[in-house]
Amino acid sequence: MKWKTLSTEEVLRISFISLDKETCELPDGRHMPAYYILRLPDWVNVVAIDKEGQFIMIKQYRHASREIHWEIPGGGAHSGESIELSALRELREETGYTTSKLQWISTNYPNPAIQDNRVHTYLALDCEWAGSQELDAFEDIEVVKMTPQTVREMLHSGQFNHNIVVSSLYQVFHVLDKLNK
Repeated sequence: MKWKTLSTEEVLRISFISLDKETCELPDGRHMPAYYILRLPDWVNVVAIDKEGQFIMIKQYRHASREIHWEIPGGGAHSGESIELSALRELREETGYTTSKLQWISTNYPNPAIQDNRVHTYLALDCEWAGSQELDAFEDIEVVKMTPQTVREMLHSGQFNHNIVVSSLYQVFHVLDKLNK
């Protein structure tokens, strides 16, 4: 069932993104002359909950969609940095919060048909304010605390429309529901 890669050519590289063209042989001998793969760094998502049980959510503009999205802290893993440290860094940079209780929840492929990266979801419990946000030069992020019920209602009503955020939230609620039984 797996394909054999016969050749790989980097077609484009811009910053941390590259596009490769591969020639492949399928198990039955057919040849795929041009299969394109978007290569991106792995991503981390952090569902953060403070000591009072409030979810630490963020709101930010995403230019590709031309919309403001409700999200959770997250971002690209840095080369040479562990995934766990990437999650803690993104939490601190985007929200100003830290935690000593970080739990891995899942690792998934956001779109394995055309991308090779993975999304790692973490649950951060008992988060504490550590200081102001440390945003990247072109990030504008508003931090908003919400009750678990509000997050669930927004999730079920479609107010979260960033797919990897939706996936992370559903996975974390599944874990939290099991813990609270």
